[in-house]
Amino acid sequence: MLQNYFKIAFRNLWKHKLFSLINIVGLGLAMAFCFLQLIQVQSSFEKDSFHPFPDRTYRIVTDAEGNNGERYALASTPIPLAEKLLNEHSVIEKSTRIVRNFGGNLNNGIKTLRVTGMFVDPAFFEIFGFKLEKGKACMEPREVVLSKETAERYFGTADPVGKTLRDPELGDFTVSGVFGSIKPFTTHLQSDIFVSMSGFNNLNKHIKTDNWLDYNAYTFVLLSKGSSRALLDRAILQVAQDNQKNVAFKDIKGHRFRSQLLGEISPDTESLLNNPHVEPLWKIGAGLLIPLVVILLAGFNYVNLTLTRSLSRGREVGVRKVAGAKRWQLVTQFLTETIVIAFFALGIGYMGLLFIQSYVHVRWLHFEVSQTHVLWISFIVFTLLTGILAGILPARILSSYEPARIIKGEIGPAGLGKISFRKSLVVIQFVVALVFMTFVGISNSQFEYMATDNENFTRRDILNIPLSSGNFKLLANAIGKQADVERIGLASATLNEGAGKAKISRIGTKSAIASQETYIYAADANFIANMELKFVAGENLPEPSTDTSVHFAVINEHAAGMLGFKNPKDIVGHTIRLNESNVQVSGVVRNFCFMRYELPVAPLVLAYDPGEIKVLSLKIAAGAPKERVEAALSKVWKQFHPHESFVFAWYEQQLYDNYADGGDQQITGIIVLIVFVIAAMGLLGMVTYTTEKRTKEVGVRKVMGASVAQIMALLSGGFVRLILIASIIALPLGYLLGGLFLQIFTYHVSLGPAVFFQCVATLLLIGLGTIGVQAYRTANTNPADTLRSE
Repeated sequence: MLQNYFKIAFRNLWKHKLFSLINIVGLGLAMAFCFLQLIQVQSSFEKDSFHPFPDRTYRIVTDAEGNNGERYALASTPIPLAEKLLNEHSVIEKSTRIVRNFGGNLNNGIKTLRVTGMFVDPAFFEIFGFKLEKGKACMEPREVVLSKETAERYFGTADPVGKTLRDPELGDFTVSGVFGSIKPFTTHLQSDIFVSMSGFNNLNKHIKTDNWLDYNAYTFVLLSKGSSRALLDRAILQVAQDNQKNVAFKDIKGHRFRSQLLGEISPDTESLLNNPHVEPLWKIGAGLLIPLVVILLAGFNYVNLTLTRSLSRGREVGVRKVAGAKRWQLVTQFLTETIVIAFFALGIGYMGLLFIQSYVHVRWLHFEVSQTHVLWISFIVFTLLTGILAGILPARILSSYEPARIIKGEIGPAGLGKISFRKSLVVIQFVVALVFMTFVGISNSQFEYMATDNENFTRRDILNIPLSSGNFKLLANAIGKQADVERIGLASATLNEGAGKAKISRIGTKSAIASQETYIYAADANFIANMELKFVAGENLPEPSTDTSVHFAVINEHAAGMLGFKNPKDIVGHTIRLNESNVQVSGVVRNFCFMRYELPVAPLVLAYDPGEIKVLSLKIAAGAPKERVEAALSKVWKQFHPHESFVFAWYEQQLYDNYADGGDQQITGIIVLIVFVIAAMGLLGMVTYTTEKRTKEVGVRKVMGASVAQIMALLSGGFVRLILIASIIALPLGYLLGGLFLQIFTYHVSLGPAVFFQCVATLLLIGLGTIGVQAYRTANTNPADTLRSE
């Protein structure tokens, strides 16, 4: 019997090729995105599954209790915990501390790259599965182990062991080894570089390694063979009890520790604090919502088209029921058809997944898993469930038809009040598509604004050169002689990153304002001019010289208000305290975004300090060929630094890449495309079927003198109304979601009507194009052929 079900299913699919194609392609496109999300989910559960002792490796987490009685669960622990457990409890065979505070720009003498890393004990490479391909573990102070990818970025195919990397502030580090790639596995211990913990104290003098109240370390232990988790829990309980007696708790009442098996770390079921690179379970669930909505829309197509053809399928049901078929047999037949469609769509979905993998490059997306058989099982189960869920409603409706009513012509499509159920599904599809498109349009406008913004500070025709150690003045003078260089500014860092912290206070008044924390950049007048900052009071810094260093400062409006000056003009000429120096305020600039756009308005001080200058900001003549500028500056650089490569960045391109080149817009664009294609294909199927059924009517109307335009208006009018209803519902929802998204950002694009007009115009273009083609073909049929066939 099952074989007959499949035969009938294939015959029906082949007989109605267009509708089958619409259903298969629509479901396939939706499945591609769902399969991608299933990979993300599986990778979260497989994280850190490649380590050699998964049943004996534990992470220790902290439960801290605040003075208000509130409990805080942290993935991190105090630094002394690992050594205390190892030294005092035999249940522990090995332990390692991990501190994730290493990172910055490291230079190998040729190139400078930004890396992130962590301090680790030597036992780290014995507990975890980061296998060394070259060299040895980092054991001595200032020794580091690089990832294979980082080593290739720095040294290419050359052996990096024994080579030196320099940090401009921390000094030199020696490469002791390289660990191999862990693909296809993933880990929450993501790092470009591992640094020996033996040099931690000298490199982090402000951190005390015996402080039991500093929760910035991660403690991992390897149990002795034969030891149980209960013994480990008893050991960490004893440590917490000792702390309660010997540690002077101030901001909290106390803390306790508990164990977490390596396989329990990801996904995070507790939403632990200080838990980087581990996805919370709620976030994984939230990430499934969009794929489920997309697959639901594709399922709507099948429901819609099946119910649209319900009258023709009704005759089939009537004949089979008269022949003795039971209702469960009819339900099984219809579900078999849907499942066959779903498995055809599986092939389309897999090809779509391969396309996304080759086209979309997003750092947070994973395209590989270690247990591929589990992934394919999940794909097949998902496909089977999709077929059943998409087909269950049409199957129940069609199988309920009574033969007598079918013969009398009393059966009509399912209804929902005055608006048919089928039309409701069309409206829902286009509402979801338009809401999502509107939201994506608004968010993309914000990302484009951040990537190309020249209102807060200019980034046009600015070339930044990071400085190596040594005197920069001779280099700056030589560069200034180049024809295309209009002005050279000096700064401690570019405005989008690297702001320092300082203390400022108001002096010279009885009601002195207490010392306040502010951000600060070391900068000269040319740098401020290059950035085209807008002065609301006063003037720029004086030209730098020996007697003006750190004697003058430019502040922003927020800093002036924080010091008690409501009118920025009142603070110009006043002396304020900047750290340990007195400086005179020469001018006040308008508040602007000098870091991230989502951060609140913050106080800022710009003051010249030659000892902090690390960047040359070059204003290049407008229209100057970039290749000519780069070649000329490279020659000058080589004169002063013959053994170092010329590192530079065009500011406009640098910031554009930071905001717009992460791949997020690519993936959201694909989602919008999929949603609209699914909606358009569903509409195409309905229009095609409806126009086919009205071919005789069209022939009669043409004989009676109706024009092509009138017939097209007649056939398309109902569908156009559905699109307009969807627009009326979707625009307020899209506006609301987009407005909520923009509230995340302190500095954001204005929410104008342009994005809404673009979205509606796109929707109408797709809808009218889909409707118009079929309506035009039907309106141009020859009435003689149509009526003769009747």
